[in-house]
Amino acid sequence: MYRKIRMKKSGLTTGIVVEGETIEMKIERIVSNKEPIKDGAPEIFTERSKGVVAAYNIRTDRWELAVDAMDAIDKSITAKRDAKAKEKYDKSEKGMKEKADSEAAIKFKEAEAEARVMKVRVVGDKSIQGESKTE
Repeated sequence: MYRKIRMKKSGLTTGIVVEGETIEMKIERIVSNKEPIKDGAPEIFTERSKGVVAAYNIRTDRWELAVDAMDAIDKSITAKRDAKAKEKYDKSEKGMKEKADSEAAIKFKEAEAEARVMKVRVVGDKSIQGESKTE
């Protein structure tokens, strides 16, 4: 025995349906009532001295415009990436400077301590005890 497929009810509703007039009826109405044509694309006229405007020329090569736009986008992305890298580099450089400064301070302290030890052992030609060095 086969199952009977039942259709599920949906909450979708249709919009208001309006039937348009045919082109023949529209022309007859415009001609008989002598109405101006209101709908349609605007006509674009340019002076002959200006020539064909690139915005309205169907033969315009839009590839160059697209390439220029993509170059601008690429430059902005590169600038953002470089700014992030520079910020990270500055932070790491600051850390390295602090590390180098601390290492230099440690080396300086070690050298100073060593110099103090050397002063205790020998000062000039005489030792600290007051005896002259004769070797």
